[in-house]
Amino acid sequence: MDDDAPDPADALAIIAAQRARAEDTRPSSTRIFALWGVAWLVGYGALWLTARDDGSPTLLAVLVAIGLGVVALVLTIVHVLHRTRGISGAGARQGALYGWAWPIGFVAQSLIVGGLGRAGASDEVTGLAANAIAALVVGLLYLAGGLLWEDTPMYVIGGWMALVGAVAAVSGLPGSYLVMSLAGGGGMLALGLVSRLRSRA
Repeated sequence: MDDDAPDPADALAIIAAQRARAEDTRPSSTRIFALWGVAWLVGYGALWLTARDDGSPTLLAVLVAIGLGVVALVLTIVHVLHRTRGISGAGARQGALYGWAWPIGFVAQSLIVGGLGRAGASDEVTGLAANAIAALVVGLLYLAGGLLWEDTPMYVIGGWMALVGAVAAVSGLPGSYLVMSLAGGGGMLALGLVSRLRSRA
């Protein structure tokens, strides 16, 4: 037998090491789910809990929801750029483009909602549009991330979030806030937990 023949155990160890390295350069869907899950569960929950008879929340609740969304957005961008920084070529470019797609999507969402308000849309219409479009942006970006990194849980939650936005739009205010909080934020946290447990198995 050739003494120079590779040891199967060594070959498997090399494959495992390369696979782990590849995982380290992919954004963690579990972490992203946790960021947005907490932001939406708490933020939209605050909007629902403080909603007045006309469905409008208090200014403090609005500021809390916006603040949590901004924090989740910034941390998502930082996480994606950090994870993809160690790679070069197409992978690095894909990660950077994906990371910057988040602020692009939410700037577009803000401009659309602002445009509706300036065009004379009622507070209820602009509120419903803001919720539905936010869920659609997150859903489509999760779908794109799931395709990009072949991450099935991320793809699944992307489809779920797009549907949550649709249900929120037809729920009226303040029911829309409750849908976004429980089905949106709670759904992300639940799938994040499942994803975490599967990765440890």
